[in-house]
Amino acid sequence: MDANFVPGQVIDHSYNPGYIVLSYFVSFVGCWTTLKLLHRRTSRHGYYNWYLLLGAAASMGAVAIWSMHFIGNRAIIMAHGERNLQIQYNGAFTAGSFFLPICVVSFAFYLLGLSEIVSITRIMIVGLLTGSAVCGMHYFGQGGIANYFVSYHWQYVLASAFIAVTAATLALGVFFHFKATWTDNWVKRALCAAGLAAAVSGMHWVATVGTIYRYKDRVGKRNGLTKQATVVAVLCLALGCCIALLAFAIVGQRVKKLAAHRAQQVVLASVIFDTEGKLMVTPEGRLPCRKIAKTSMERDFDEIFDIDHPVFAWIYRASHYWPAVIDLIPGFKAHLGATKDRKMSHPGLTNPVWDQMTLSKLEEVATFGTKFKELFCVAASDLADGIHEPLRDLGVLSESIMLTGTIEKPRKLKRFSWSMTPNRLSNAEYGQMHPNFGRGQLLFLVRQVTKREAAKLQGVGFIFANLTYIMPALAQSMEVTIGELSGKMHQIYRSLSDQPIMEPGVHIGCYALRPKFHGGWDILINKDKRNLLPSVRLSTDELETWQTGILTDLDNMTVHECYLYLQDRISHTHGVEEAFLSSVDRAVSSLAAQVDHPLLDSARFLARPYSVPCQSLPGSQQRPKATMMVFRVITDAHYGGPLNGRFEFGPARLFRAQQHVYPGSPDHGAFARQVHLEFAGMVEPRPGTIGGSSTTSGHSTPRNPSESSEVSSQVRTPVGGDNGKHSFPFSTGPKSLGKAGSGIKKPDRAYNGRPFFGGIHVQNEVSVDVTEVDQGQEFKQSIELGGLGVHNEVTVAPTEMDTFADELMLLLIEERRRQSVRTQPGRNV
Repeated sequence: MDANFVPGQVIDHSYNPGYIVLSYFVSFVGCWTTLKLLHRRTSRHGYYNWYLLLGAAASMGAVAIWSMHFIGNRAIIMAHGERNLQIQYNGAFTAGSFFLPICVVSFAFYLLGLSEIVSITRIMIVGLLTGSAVCGMHYFGQGGIANYFVSYHWQYVLASAFIAVTAATLALGVFFHFKATWTDNWVKRALCAAGLAAAVSGMHWVATVGTIYRYKDRVGKRNGLTKQATVVAVLCLALGCCIALLAFAIVGQRVKKLAAHRAQQVVLASVIFDTEGKLMVTPEGRLPCRKIAKTSMERDFDEIFDIDHPVFAWIYRASHYWPAVIDLIPGFKAHLGATKDRKMSHPGLTNPVWDQMTLSKLEEVATFGTKFKELFCVAASDLADGIHEPLRDLGVLSESIMLTGTIEKPRKLKRFSWSMTPNRLSNAEYGQMHPNFGRGQLLFLVRQVTKREAAKLQGVGFIFANLTYIMPALAQSMEVTIGELSGKMHQIYRSLSDQPIMEPGVHIGCYALRPKFHGGWDILINKDKRNLLPSVRLSTDELETWQTGILTDLDNMTVHECYLYLQDRISHTHGVEEAFLSSVDRAVSSLAAQVDHPLLDSARFLARPYSVPCQSLPGSQQRPKATMMVFRVITDAHYGGPLNGRFEFGPARLFRAQQHVYPGSPDHGAFARQVHLEFAGMVEPRPGTIGGSSTTSGHSTPRNPSESSEVSSQVRTPVGGDNGKHSFPFSTGPKSLGKAGSGIKKPDRAYNGRPFFGGIHVQNEVSVDVTEVDQGQEFKQSIELGGLGVHNEVTVAPTEMDTFADELMLLLIEERRRQSVRTQPGRNV
């Protein structure tokens, strides 16, 4: 039939509507995949974001544009379907048209990710480039037609270009607006994909209608793919996009299901702010988090788990000095894996071989408080791995616990509700839920990062989002109200921007205790700076002897009595003494005005200076010093008059823990030592760390309780030694539980040399100070050691000292006890 046509003759053509619909569907799938990948992109840094960029460019260029073009051209029926007259392609042009749109949209999407702020100008540039990629691919691909001369009506060329650029700009602009404001969902994303596919398909068909096909000489050998082969190749590409979309849908549903579960559990979340106050979240709009336990309650818990619980005070201090627990975490994982309930809290760990008798003893001895500490440390380690940060840089524990699952769950999530089995004592994560609880609790590890650190986190797949935009998604995942979560996040950010610590100098403060009905104490603290008491600084930096004498005269006076005394004495003094008295008078008056509560009326002055933590002075080589004298009082438990907005009563136990964790605190090393003593019978520290062959704290523990009768022969690296003096700790302790007569059968196989959990571990530590001396130097203390050049001094290792908060609490409680004894008839103090 083609013999009837002459070169240059215009050939009529028609269209197959089935291929037209198929071409749009292919483009739609490619566009949807592209937008999904762009939605997950967090910055222009990091392999993670480069993979997403290339994937988005490939799905847009290869599927949404290139595949749509060739499927669309297969819809063109030349010369009433004559087989030898159908469009054929040049292989080189076809290959070039495949890579052209991928390269152009890669550059466009890269420009879009140069800044987190998506401006209208950038959107217009990207829309222009995307439309140009569509037009360029179309006309470059048309140039590869081998058996026809192709010409175009210029009106259709302009119209097709206008459609491509305009529709692409609008679709991308709407999509990135939704993305920036965290208001997008799969419906909105699908609509944007439909608009972007309309840009591609609209341009193609307008240009096709304006195309004229003129017959060429017959091509002797068919070039390119057949119609069926083209359809198969394109459908394979589209199928790949469908699989990617299905995978994203499955992952998204799993994330939602996991969030629903975690709203009912005790969870540890990472709250990281950048310098602009933006919050780090995952691409799904969730906080990075790990489960600690299924519930916080257990039958051996004496109290509700809250910020006043001793376990919370322990993990609070651990988060302020991660080196205390870093080397113990592998042992925690192994121990939790050995005690069954590790299967539920952290599945995937391999449990060592234990016999049933040993396991039952382990479960009886183990307490939930101990396990919760282990679970917290392991969760923190997993969380650090999840955000690709070292545990030391994970952040510190926030001073609050947020209840989650406090709003009613949707019906479709009811089937995810957790079930309680409180009769299983062996599982530390089950227990009876207190009626005042929500279904879960959320603990925050908080940190603020620099711009460079933020860029690093963005490079591994996290986004820093504006709090206003991200709050609805976060609140929905936690099943809390937006107002409650927003207030919590703003409170955390304010605490990060202003690190509270006392200024150097002399302060007058108020130390007010209030007993709690269920046991324990509350203390009056600053509402925004919860580690500080109400206080006012005097004008002097350090008390002199005569100034201390004046303050001693105020001892045991009330605020009103101090005021009268100071006013009277000021009227009879002059010079420096008058200035100091006036300073004290102003401080007492200012303190009373700040507290502005009747509880201060019964408070009495304690003329005893206490050392309190304080901030360092910039450029000063001297160690800063701050002292405080307080008005102390214990109110009744039912005495709860309204306080002003500056102060509130908070847990005294947490306040006391806060006094140990200020920057540069010498108590960090003592805490590390206590931690290793506590867990010495459970885990084996790694060599080269605090509990191994070297330490950063100067303290260590035995590898096994069975070694307790022997002095450790390992030499540990000294810390803080001066003038050639080094401290080497030695330990003694009890026999292990595996010895005869302990009542526990030894396991058939040893567990990597690690000791059994449980038993009473009593340990004494002795530090040996070793001083090197010259051979010729006279050594007077020992004739036998005179020629060895080594001097050994045996001293007791230092322990953690009580803070001013501890001493004041003991003092007030003792005063209250004596007062109650005096009021009882027939008894003398």
